[in-house]
Amino acid sequence: METFFEKKDAVRMGKIVLFLGLMLALLVAVMFIRQLNDLNTPTDIAAASTIDVNGTGEAFAIPDIAIQSFTVEQKAATVAEAQTTVTAKVEAALDFLKSSGVAKKDIQTTNYSAYPEYTYPEPCRLQYCPASATAPKITGYTVSETITVKVRDTAKIGAIIDGLGKAGVTGLNGPNFSVDDKDAILAEAREQAIEDAEDKAKILAKELGVRLVRVVRFSENGGGYPVPMYASKDAVMNQAGSAPELPVGENKYTSNVTITYEIR
Repeated sequence: METFFEKKDAVRMGKIVLFLGLMLALLVAVMFIRQLNDLNTPTDIAAASTIDVNGTGEAFAIPDIAIQSFTVEQKAATVAEAQTTVTAKVEAALDFLKSSGVAKKDIQTTNYSAYPEYTYPEPCRLQYCPASATAPKITGYTVSETITVKVRDTAKIGAIIDGLGKAGVTGLNGPNFSVDDKDAILAEAREQAIEDAEDKAKILAKELGVRLVRVVRFSENGGGYPVPMYASKDAVMNQAGSAPELPVGENKYTSNVTITYEIR
């Protein structure tokens, strides 16, 4: 009986030892694979050896649209009277724009306001208060409407500004020359910026005696910088029927990129 139990215990102990051995072997294998992955692909980019390079690219385009805004403002004794005058002048300006080929979708009201005008009383001085030392008094109202226009034929902008002046608008702002679709121009500038950064990275890597492995980070900061010619309000309003000549110029779009490379 004693021999039977000794054999049974020995078998049980053997199974336990075998199980523990397998678990230990599995743990060692997992640790080995993890260390191998850490060597091949660093999980912490900051811990890897890297270099940062900056690149700049530029692209140029002739503007194909002009943004022009104008304001009609009127003072009157009542809001209704001021609104009537403003509405009539705005309608005349809109009729002119439509007859000049400006599409309805390219005309937008960007501001409309109506506010009272006040006179303020004389203040009391010491013990003397003049009869006019009362609450502010409304003397009238000012109504103002601002409209922004996108002109797709830049050759017409001078004639349009001249026509708006004849329509009785009281304020002109612009034109601002721009490119309607900036994405393609910005993509061209970005491509040049990336090439510039890559060239710098290759030169730097050669000087340091290392090789570029891969891009680990990229950022861009860029935008368009228009270079249009502006017409002043005085120049427009004083030409008495003569359409101003407005050079379109050329717009410059820039892209500034920063690329981080892993090196070895």
